[in-house]
Amino acid sequence: MRLACNWMEDFIKMAVMVAAIAMLSGCGTSVSQIRQWEDSRQVSKLSEVARDKSESAFIRKKSLESLARLNWKPSNNERLQVYSMFASEGGYQEARRLMQTLTSEKFAEIDRKVTSLASLLDSRGNWSNQSEARNRYDELLSVNKKAVTISLCQQVVAQPTLQTRILLLAIKLGIDGSEEELVAVLFAYGDKSMAEDYLNSGSGKLNEGGRRWAAAQGYSVSTGDGSNRSGWGRF
Repeated sequence: MRLACNWMEDFIKMAVMVAAIAMLSGCGTSVSQIRQWEDSRQVSKLSEVARDKSESAFIRKKSLESLARLNWKPSNNERLQVYSMFASEGGYQEARRLMQTLTSEKFAEIDRKVTSLASLLDSRGNWSNQSEARNRYDELLSVNKKAVTISLCQQVVAQPTLQTRILLLAIKLGIDGSEEELVAVLFAYGDKSMAEDYLNSGSGKLNEGGRRWAAAQGYSVSTGDGSNRSGWGRF
């Protein structure tokens, strides 16, 4: 399946731009303030803004992104804040319970496993070293699945240069119950190629999410060649 532009695409992009400008011109925290706090590593201030419901959703998201980039070993509370960007209420409560049993050090270990495995993928979804990747892939699947899902979400935000490869890895892992979070990640950070990967992944839930993303972005779904770099649950 592939996505094709329709007449609404330019209109939607313009509307998004206008909305972003409106948010930036508000009276709350500014993007420049967030950048300054990130540069000076003011984690507590970024965390405060991210939790402040009087701030716009855009500003809270920017604060969470800065927080994730700064905290290579985040506390469980900070990790939970980032995960809240993508989690359903049920998923969030499950994550809270899990974080009472797993330490931040254990999560940091899972983060390393996720990023090291994602680093073995190229932008086309191919493994650079299949033997090493197979061992790491099997090892990661032996870890608590919810913890891996939380880590995948964390690393999508914390590692901008690895975003595409981490999402391709998430599809390859095919963790049951992670689809809702992955669709939320698509809406937050996805592009046309990634939406096509969801459509062609073999997961019905990701396909549905890809279609919703396409409709929101002004694309129509048609048959034909499209990005197909990763299969659900397929190494």
